[in-house]
Amino acid sequence: MKVWQVSRRMRQIHNVLALVVGTQILLWMVSGLYFTLYPIETVRGAHLRAPVEQVLNVPPGGWVPPGSLAEGARDVTLKPWLGRAVYVVERGTGARMFDAVTGEQLSPLGEASARAVAQANWGGQGTLASAELVDAAPSESGREGEPMWRIEFEGKDTATFWVTPDTGEVRAVRTGVWRLFDLMWGLHIMDWSARVTIASWWMKAFAFGGLMMSLAGAWLLVRRVSMGTLLR
Repeated sequence: MKVWQVSRRMRQIHNVLALVVGTQILLWMVSGLYFTLYPIETVRGAHLRAPVEQVLNVPPGGWVPPGSLAEGARDVTLKPWLGRAVYVVERGTGARMFDAVTGEQLSPLGEASARAVAQANWGGQGTLASAELVDAAPSESGREGEPMWRIEFEGKDTATFWVTPDTGEVRAVRTGVWRLFDLMWGLHIMDWSARVTIASWWMKAFAFGGLMMSLAGAWLLVRRVSMGTLLR
């Protein structure tokens, strides 16, 4: 094949690939730029979490032995929670929380307790606007498909706190910045639904197409330089 024929073929390849993968390359550039705008701590809402005191004060009578509460458990954890000590008992059927002094079962959390957890962890500027128990939480909660409390804060800072009804913890803090970041991430890795797979065939195919387009463009550039026609 003659050189001019190779040049023509390279130009065709370059143009076709530019049409096919050009939009995705633009999305890679735009999403990559967005990723640099905010620290990951801001994306995750760390600045909206208040420091929570983690101190276990032993009561005069001590704590109740966890034995009776932990029957059939695979793990038992003692932790501070809203100013009291609690046991978190993990079983195959899920987790439950008990008061470490009285043995009272505290979970699943009711609305008042879920609101108290969110309020204790809130470090932003705004007020608690609503609380809703979602039977099957979305993926943004960190526990997709499970029951979760969705607590909304509104004001200068707006955020959603996802609170676990079984262990009484703030599982995730979500803001508009996070949701746009999540959308950009899905576009970037070409996993538009789950947004977790970075090695899909779509990703590989478009990355390979982008590489071929660059190589074809480089060949054409070298060819034009060698012929002295770069600026014509």
